[in-house]
Amino acid sequence: MTAPLSAPEKPFCLEEATIEELHAAITSGQTTCVAIVQHDLERARAYNGVASMLVTTDGAPIPEATGAVRARAPLRFPTHTISGATISAPPSRIGQR
Repeated sequence: MTAPLSAPEKPFCLEEATIEELHAAITSGQTTCVAIVQHDLERARAYNGVASMLVTTDGAPIPEATGAVRARAPLRFPTHTISGATISAPPSRIGQR
């Protein structure tokens, strides 16, 4: 008799991993804590940005400003705006508090 075939081990994918799979990957040496943190920082740099354009009441440019530091880089906000009147959307409360 032959031994039963086992399923091939799937490669570790951090984006799809459960907590248990993450722990197993660290324990087995498939990845490290440093690699996981580095991956998260790179992902934050790529996806945790700000809007590409702002909507204001008049569409006039606004002064440049930087925001909080995320993934070791300050957030940079756009200075170009568009007038809310040019957007075909339900009425809004632009500029109201």
